[in-house]
Amino acid sequence: MSQSSQSMHEEIISKLGPQGIQQMASLLGTDAESAKPAIQACLATVICGMARNCGEPKGAQSLRAAMDDHSAAEPFRDIAALANDQDGQRILAHVLGVPGSRQAAEGIAQFMGMNSGAVTKMMAMVAPMAMAMMAQRIDANHMDATAMARELRRQESAMSTSSFGDMLSGVLGKIFGGAQAQGGAKPKSKPQRGQRV
Repeated sequence: MSQSSQSMHEEIISKLGPQGIQQMASLLGTDAESAKPAIQACLATVICGMARNCGEPKGAQSLRAAMDDHSAAEPFRDIAALANDQDGQRILAHVLGVPGSRQAAEGIAQFMGMNSGAVTKMMAMVAPMAMAMMAQRIDANHMDATAMARELRRQESAMSTSSFGDMLSGVLGKIFGGAQAQGGAKPKSKPQRGQRV
C-alpha cells in the first residue's frame, strides 16, 4: 500500500498555500504569520482526535463510514464558505465532542496566545479539510477501518514529537481521559444520537 511520506497536516498546509493561509487569516482577523502555526495546531488536534476515536473497533468503523461522505468533498475550493459552514462543527462534535471541542480551542488559544473564539472558528474550518484529506488517502489506498486506524495512529505518533506535541498531549488527555492512541478512548462527552459527520 502506498502512503504519502508527508504528514496530513503538512499536506493540507501545502494545499492551502500562502494565498489560502492569508485568506483564513483575514477571515479570522489575524495575519498569515500568526495564522499558519495556529492552523497547524488545529489540524493536528483534529487529526489526533480522529486517531483517538479509532481506539475501539466500533469507533473506527463509525469514522470510516463517515469518511465516505467526504471522499468527493473539495473544501479547498472555497475557503471563505467554510467560515459559515456547519459541516466543520458537526465533524468536531463527532470527533472531540462538544465540550471537548471547547476544551481544545481553549488549549490551542492558550498555547498560541490567540483568542479562543478565533481558534474555535479555525478548528471548524480545518475539520472538513482533515476529513477530505483522510478520505482521499482511504480511497487511494483502499483502506478499511483497521487500515484507516493504523494510518491515523501513524499520524498521531509523528505529531507527538512536533513543537506542539506537549500541547496536543494535554488537550487530548483532558478530552479522552489521557488514553494513548494505541489504547484509544471515546470523548468524555459523546455527540448527540443521530448526529451526522
